[in-house]
Amino acid sequence: MLKGRYTCEQLKAIRSEIAKANDIDYTPSVCNYQGICRGTCPACEAERSYIEQELSLRQKAGKAVKIVGLASSLLALSVQNISAQERQEMNSDSLVWENYFFDFGNIKPENEQQIEEMTEFINEYPDKLFLVVGHTDARGSENYNLRLSLKRAEYVSQWLASRCNNKNIRIVPVGLAYFKPNIANATDEVAHEQNRRASLEIYNPNRYNGKSAVLVELAIYKTLIGADTKLSSFEKKLGKLDAINPLVRSSKYDKLAKEIRKARETFLFGGSRK
Repeated sequence: MLKGRYTCEQLKAIRSEIAKANDIDYTPSVCNYQGICRGTCPACEAERSYIEQELSLRQKAGKAVKIVGLASSLLALSVQNISAQERQEMNSDSLVWENYFFDFGNIKPENEQQIEEMTEFINEYPDKLFLVVGHTDARGSENYNLRLSLKRAEYVSQWLASRCNNKNIRIVPVGLAYFKPNIANATDEVAHEQNRRASLEIYNPNRYNGKSAVLVELAIYKTLIGADTKLSSFEKKLGKLDAINPLVRSSKYDKLAKEIRKARETFLFGGSRK
């Protein structure tokens, strides 16, 4: 119970830090929850939801959201202060750890330590499929930013893989260019920096939609199975979808993503590659 209370207080401290950094009016409530705190009790859920909503409103208003370094604090808490049994009971497929450590094409030296902490995170879930998703700001062409975001993802993936205890851990680099910005229509350098990032994620097939979902599934297929005629066919289908009316292609992207995922699962779980 003392450990649970400690975790509760640490989560409140992190929420307070996020709120203060973003000028959000927040006063932690008195928690009377009697179970082990995993950050999912009614009080924690209500406070987390409130802060997420306020951050979303800031983003929609075009304001920069200051979360640099705070995600690593939350991750360190989950790794160090929650027991193995508690971690297994958490919905790990919802975990996403974002870091804002890119200065155009290069990683910022002061954030290399955060990658070491990411490695600790990966070692906690050796049976999971991990994605390292690279993102860019919106300046430049789509093709240029797709290459740049993938380069960032590959850089972090290779760094992580070389430091993991279990060499069988699956880490897939994905480049999503500027398709998933934290701040849409960014106009100043502070906002652009919020969009130049990489996220370490436990794969969840429902996290992305549209073209982003297709790019994720293509990356997983290529990493786990390799280049083959099916992969080439899927890439050609994506090219054709890119050329059709934007008003009708979104659902077609989702359908293609599911098709790629089904082909991968069929191959890995008893299917044959042609």
